[in-house]
Formats: sequence, structure tokens, C-alpha cells
Amino acid sequence: MEQHNAQRPAAGRPRLTREQWLARRRRRRLRLVRNWVLFLSACGAAVGLMTGLILWALPQAVALLGGRQEFTAPSYDLSGYLCDPDDPLLILVNNNLPLTETPAPALAAADDAGVQLEKQAAEAYRAMAAAAAQVGIQLRLAGGYQTPEQAQQAFDACKQGYLDDGMSDAEADARAASIVPRPGCNESVTGFAAEILAEGYDTKDTGFADTDAFRWLSAYAADYGFILRWPEDRQAATGMVFEPWHWRYVGVENARAMFASGLSLEEFLAVSRLS
Repeated sequence: MEQHNAQRPAAGRPRLTREQWLARRRRRRLRLVRNWVLFLSACGAAVGLMTGLILWALPQAVALLGGRQEFTAPSYDLSGYLCDPDDPLLILVNNNLPLTETPAPALAAADDAGVQLEKQAAEAYRAMAAAAAQVGIQLRLAGGYQTPEQAQQAFDACKQGYLDDGMSDAEADARAASIVPRPGCNESVTGFAAEILAEGYDTKDTGFADTDAFRWLSAYAADYGFILRWPEDRQAATGMVFEPWHWRYVGVENARAMFASGLSLEEFLAVSRLS
């Protein structure tokens, strides 16, 4: 009698019916499936994040470990190119050709810092900076559009520096004008001039010419419509000292033709008008 009573179910825990047992089993399986889905989703997100970080870091590592990078400029088929000297993108502004009227370019931010260029130039710069970043080169826009007042201030500051060094007014004026164009002669007011440096090199000096960023620009900037405005070997034609950070937007086809010619903007337009 005692043994028979010991086999009874404990009070307070009624036996589950088959349907209740199956329902509980299904709920457990659903929880298990849900937990696995959440786990795998988390793993997928982690893998995606790691992949993104690797893809971002790889070019940086290559640039750091590989030392000096060399870039080969493409060859261009210019058989169908015809220069239009009156193309607005080819406007020539220098110390001998001052602006006849103040430009009013449509401007746009060319980078996340808000530096402005003429709208087409801004779009081209963004595309160029993105392409450079793919090989670990982080371009930095150090200057862009200037108002006439800002251009005046830039020239005056440069000239004053030479006056402070003891130069005569005429000497200081001539020296400053070979570095910063005189007021009314500065193409920065068109919005087409871009002063480009790179992360890790933020000084506007000729040392920039020995950076991977400059070598990349020298090879590929024409594909985005930019030319080196004052090349080292064209100083007699431009009247300006070599400034490896000073680039000018002229449009892709014009830039490619100018790059292939090896001429400065002054020379290129002079030859085109004679053709």
C-alpha cells in the first residue's frame, strides 16, 4: 500500500497532456532556431565589419610598408580632340591678363570641410579624392575659391613679408607676384583653382613634389580634368614659381590634351590659337 502511494505524481505538478507536451517542445525548438538566427546574424555583422575594416586598412598598409609609390600615367588617344580657346573652362588669368570683370561662379563644397570650388570642379575633385583613397592616398584640399577681397589680402600679406625682409617696394611687389598673382589677376576667383595637399603633408612648399600624393596627381589628375597650373619646367611661360600644390580644373578632354602636350596653359592656348 505504501509502495503504491509513492508512485503517485507530486502535488502541484499535474501531468502534461500529449498536446501540451508537443506545444512546449515546439516552443523550445522555435527559441533554439531564433537564438541561432540571432547568433548567425551577429556573426555576419561582425564579419562584414571586419571585412570593411580590412578593405579600408589594406591600401593604408600597402602605402606605409611599400615606401615610395610610383604611378604610370595612361596614354590618351587625342585624335578626335579639337581645342576651343573660347571654352569657359580654359579662361586664362595671370599677371599679364587680368580679369576684365569679376566672375560669379556657381560654387559647391568640394570636400567635407566645406572648401568651395566651381561646381564642376568640386564634383571632379570629390571623384579624384575618392580614387586616390583607393590606393591609400588621402588628398586634402588646402584652398579653393577666393573672393576678390581674399585674393587682395593674400597678395598684400605675401608682399608685406618681403617688405619686412628689407626689400624695396618694387622688389617686394615683383617677388610676391611670382608667388601669389596680383589683385585682379588671380584665377582663384574663378573657382577653378584648387590647392591640394595630403594627410601627413600640410605645408605649401616644393617638398610636396616628393610625396606619393603628388606623384599620383601627376599621373592621374588629367583623368578628372585637373592640370598642374605652374609646372617647374614652365616658369618662363607662366611667370610663376613652381607650386606643386596648385592645380587648375580645365575639364577632362582639355586636361588630357594639355598633359600630353607638356605645355602650360599659356602655351597650350597660344598654340591652339595659331592652329
